[in-house]
Amino acid sequence: MTRRLVLLIAAMLTIAACSSGGSADGDGELACALVRKLPDRMPDQPSGDSSDHSFDVALGRLNTAAELARVAALQDTKYQPLADNLATARQTFSTTFDIHRAEPGIKQARTHC
Repeated sequence: MTRRLVLLIAAMLTIAACSSGGSADGDGELACALVRKLPDRMPDQPSGDSSDHSFDVALGRLNTAAELARVAALQDTKYQPLADNLATARQTFSTTFDIHRAEPGIKQARTHC
């Protein structure tokens, strides 16, 4: 249920970005806003039936920021470093299932915001 809510929020943010003109700067600013909301130390993945949703929220923000940065980079190459760092962070998590190994990519992405 929580993952579906996070995906729904991500989709709504993406739609809002597109409906507001979909400019590279708008998409890049939204991506950076989400990166700024990510904690320096990503939350641990909860076990079992935990009511702590901080992991799902952080992962949703990371995924949405990565997609918005990718779209911004397609329109303006100045966003390519941001997109590359977020893509690396997302790929690191996808291959290792360890969100903490994605933290260096997130930290580097912050330097481009």
